[in-house]
Amino acid sequence: MYGCTDKMQKVYTKNGDSGYTIDFSGKKIAKDHPIIVIGGKIDALQSSIDGAMMYSNRKRKAVLEHIQRKLWQTSAEIAHCDRLCLIDPIKEKDVKQLEKEIDALGEAPKHFIRFQSWEAIIYNECRIRARELETQLVLQLRKRKLRPVVYQYINRLSSLFFMYAYKSR
Repeated sequence: MYGCTDKMQKVYTKNGDSGYTIDFSGKKIAKDHPIIVIGGKIDALQSSIDGAMMYSNRKRKAVLEHIQRKLWQTSAEIAHCDRLCLIDPIKEKDVKQLEKEIDALGEAPKHFIRFQSWEAIIYNECRIRARELETQLVLQLRKRKLRPVVYQYINRLSSLFFMYAYKSR
């Protein structure tokens, strides 16, 4: 078309039509393998965070961008990425940083909360996605295939997003 002879590269490959995919190392694995499921949960959380950034001030957006980077690193770690792409894994200081951010938001409510502003609803969606990720990670934690600090970080994320929603209602 228009003199171009290059064949269009399609976004689909049909390689996954049999229920398998290729992991980071090139190994063929089932699409319901925990690594793939967890990667999907991380993607879903990151997508929700992208939406939350639309409502965030500069300071909160910086926190969310840092969380995004840590989630990308978590994906790499869970997929057994080599050290070239796993350059800044979650550490204890990251958990402490989240705790400091949560504590700065004040005391949690003592009663059930319904969120009724778009901003609060989107932060609550982030909380829900973080909890879904957490439930997928717990088996990996029990099998000692996940560093405890990674699990702690994801656990704190749900608390952070709850408090962001609470403060945005």
